[in-house]
Amino acid sequence: MALEDSKSIDAIGIDNEKNCVTLALIDSHDWINEEQHLLLLQEKLNTYLSFIESGEIYSSYKGAEGREIEISIHFKYDISENCTAFLDNVQETIRNAGFIFNYRIG
Repeated sequence: MALEDSKSIDAIGIDNEKNCVTLALIDSHDWINEEQHLLLLQEKLNTYLSFIESGEIYSSYKGAEGREIEISIHFKYDISENCTAFLDNVQETIRNAGFIFNYRIG
């Protein structure tokens, strides 16, 4: 259900090894309705970027100050080819904004 709650951050924490604050997005949806899934994912990522770019991350999470920021998606299921293409675009956008992006499957 976390993906459908597009207005919230699923998890936030400090990665001391990388000296960054990580915003984790939990995606437990399957890919039966790929178009809807990608739309939900886009909406959720927009919330994450807004949270960072507005500076809300610093007032909501004091440990974020002075650290790099990472967005990490955790997929429960293998991703589709269209999702891979989407994530390539997301990665470019997020990195151009000065943040770290990655994703994991499983």
